[in-house]
Amino acid sequence: MKRLRPLVAHAANWEPPVPRKHFYAILALTALTLSTVALLPAPGDILEQPIRLELPIAAHGTATNEDNTEFNSIPDHELVEPDAASDEGDDIPVAPEPQWMEYRIRNGENLTSIFNTLGLSTTTLYKVLDADNKRRLARLKPGQVLELKIDEDNLLQQMRLRLNIKETLVLERKDEQYLAELITEAVEWRRAPVEGTVRGSFYQSARNAGLSAAQIQKIANLFQWRMNLAKELKQGDTFRVLLQHEMVNDQRTGNSQLLGIEFKSGGKSVSAWLSDDGNYYDGQGMSLERGFRRYPTHSRYRISSNFNPARKHPITGMVRPHEGTDFAMPIGAPVLATGDGVVLKATSHPLAGTYVVIRHSRTVSTRYLHLSKLLVKPGQKVKMGDKIALSGNTGRSTGAHLHYEVRINNRPVDAMRVKLPMAEPLSGKAKRLFLAKVRDYRKELAAS
Repeated sequence: MKRLRPLVAHAANWEPPVPRKHFYAILALTALTLSTVALLPAPGDILEQPIRLELPIAAHGTATNEDNTEFNSIPDHELVEPDAASDEGDDIPVAPEPQWMEYRIRNGENLTSIFNTLGLSTTTLYKVLDADNKRRLARLKPGQVLELKIDEDNLLQQMRLRLNIKETLVLERKDEQYLAELITEAVEWRRAPVEGTVRGSFYQSARNAGLSAAQIQKIANLFQWRMNLAKELKQGDTFRVLLQHEMVNDQRTGNSQLLGIEFKSGGKSVSAWLSDDGNYYDGQGMSLERGFRRYPTHSRYRISSNFNPARKHPITGMVRPHEGTDFAMPIGAPVLATGDGVVLKATSHPLAGTYVVIRHSRTVSTRYLHLSKLLVKPGQKVKMGDKIALSGNTGRSTGAHLHYEVRINNRPVDAMRVKLPMAEPLSGKAKRLFLAKVRDYRKELAAS
């Protein structure tokens, strides 16, 4: 008790270290803070509070966990939205699909310049050319359209080129290389009759009727041993032609075939019809083709010197027989065998130059002189129309030409006038089938 008195006395005389009004303000603030903390729940109480989940608004209204017992029955580990995994990549851009583009080829362009224009690499160009082993891309024409599929890395994935109405070349990238494929459209053949009357020349009359120059030339060749169409056809004579055309999607490809033709001239009929063996015969099955062709060339070149037993030689000036027919031909033009046979000689001589001799039978042979290049060898079998050499100006010659001879029993004859043997006619079953086909062809022409 005695000890407390000094302390009480000391307290009574104690002064706060701050002014009294500030001291009481601090005291009041402390008391207010303690009372607020006392009213807060303990941390354990906070964790035990129920969690309220706000659900999306459904079609029937707002749903919460208090009034949706079906939702409350789902375990917590299954409360994951189905699209949650896919949402993670929504901000990743999707690579665009390669797009097709068209490039119309202009005059003077080739595949190299086109690839440079499009920014395609030289490596790609070489790979594409390697795949095109038929070198179709080396023959691009102005107006053709290239279809190209190029991806976002500027790599050529696919390329298409329409070669013609029925063929399309496709190149596709596979394992760093390109594979080429030729796609062919389905074709059909349709027959088309043509009729005409000779007014003026046969050529112009046939053109007016709708025949092409190539078709007219073929007709003229068929009848070269029977009649001269330019001279023997008269005004008012008629002709009927049966053609068949190759079609793709109702369009003509340009390919056609002559099935038959018949002339009515001066009260008589002259005709030619295609047989199953690929040759043409008249209405009785007789061949229109001789065993020989008259000319050793595709084209009708000018005759610079005829067969002449008493001709004066242009170089020596001496009278020496000209035993053949000279055709004024440029160097390098094709020379054709005029009949089936075996090559007897294919060599050179100081006077004849490079030359070929063909034996056709025991009695008939032909000679071809002053050639520039041989395309056959001795002992080789040839067919009528085969290319045997190229024309030239070798040996004793005053200019580029072909000297052509026909010899019978080793005696020279005029190749432009000699009567040559006919090819074999049809017989037996082949003839019966042919005559039945001719009847059908004539019915089609009569019904047109």
